[in-house]
Amino acid sequence: MTQPSPADLERRARRNIRLGSLGAALEYYDFVVYLYVATLIGQAFFPADTSPAVRLVQTLSVYSTGLLIRPLAGILIARVADRVGRKRLFILTVVVMSAATLVTGLLPTYAQIGWPAPVLLVLMRVAQGCAVGGEIPAAAVFVTEHARPGGVARAGAFQQLTAYSGFLLGAGAAFGAGLVATHLTPGVPSLAWRLPFLAGGVLGVVSLYLRRKIDETPAFVRETEAAGNRRSAPVREVLAGHRRPVLFAVLLAVALTLVNVTYFNYWPTYLQTVLGYSPTASLVASLISIAGAMAAMPAWGRVADRHGWRRMLLWAGLATAATTALLLVVLPALPAGSGLAVWIQLPAALAAAGIPAAVPGLLSAIFPTEVRQTGFSLPYNVVVAVLGGFLNLILVWLVTTVGFGAPMYVVLLACGLTVVAAAVVPRIRTYLGPGALTTGSVPKTKERLP
Repeated sequence: MTQPSPADLERRARRNIRLGSLGAALEYYDFVVYLYVATLIGQAFFPADTSPAVRLVQTLSVYSTGLLIRPLAGILIARVADRVGRKRLFILTVVVMSAATLVTGLLPTYAQIGWPAPVLLVLMRVAQGCAVGGEIPAAAVFVTEHARPGGVARAGAFQQLTAYSGFLLGAGAAFGAGLVATHLTPGVPSLAWRLPFLAGGVLGVVSLYLRRKIDETPAFVRETEAAGNRRSAPVREVLAGHRRPVLFAVLLAVALTLVNVTYFNYWPTYLQTVLGYSPTASLVASLISIAGAMAAMPAWGRVADRHGWRRMLLWAGLATAATTALLLVVLPALPAGSGLAVWIQLPAALAAAGIPAAVPGLLSAIFPTEVRQTGFSLPYNVVVAVLGGFLNLILVWLVTTVGFGAPMYVVLLACGLTVVAAAVVPRIRTYLGPGALTTGSVPKTKERLP
């Protein structure tokens, strides 16, 4: 049998990286769509005589169930991936996500069947939470294990870029569905919230079809061949033998969550409720920032591949701190309704993109192959669920008590954590990328620094 040429192997690796990143976009798409149509979902799934404020709380509580289920689901799914392979996990998560998203778009409303309607909505969110709990860590591990040693950071940054495209797709789908329901089918107003979920289900089916062509990662194949039929307890191994990487992963995941929620989730609400901008202007400002962050991520990945993780984290932390401090100075001086507010966050978004761009490659690199999926998933999902699930509410409270600068103070905290991570990262073993250990295994004893 003819052996594939290096060029063929490179093409296959790039294809696997592209296809492996698709599910991350689907996760972000689903969660953002729900938030953009939250008001409409509240009207559809809760009693009409309930006050709008209570309906919104009920709707966001349903949203939170998907976040709260993530840690447990992510750990269980990661355990499967560390035993049976990355490719099988990808098929499982995209099937669950696609089915749950599609069914959400077809659910009967409260007016049609009463209280079973919100119960069904909760069940769909739980199913989606189970899927996404495994999807983001799975995508990160998959693309970085397929990357060549000198391109681990860029592969991870591309995966994160693809995930962020879900924000844009979600906002676009919600906006387009609103236009359709208002102007093309005014007699069917429910299409304004149903169409985005139906579209997400279709996207999931397409992603499933494409993912059938992906290959298992070379690192997992080598580990399987070396370990034979060995069966381990990945969670126990991660907590007992890799405490330092787990703590480092928590540190970086906290910084990531603070930046993501503040600058890419909460910002439209901040512009509307604190600075008095219209919903349209706030949405445009958010989309500009997300697009800018996406454009900057490959550059940040190249920085890490060329200059190392320490410099990349240090430069990203300092640049984000500087541009965030600029926001603190400029925002109060803007006249009410100034169009500059649409663009003012862009420099901060370009700088802050370095923090999420680092996460997929770096958190994959610090765990050996046999526990990599679990090592990534455990700290990442716990932080995202616990901190990410409540940070929007915390930010609202902070703005009320501290003042308009509260979001920027939160990001400055993330910058400090990123600088700490830059100082610590040279003391963490890596198993992917330049300078990585040649074997995926380490003794099951207390870690010793090289």
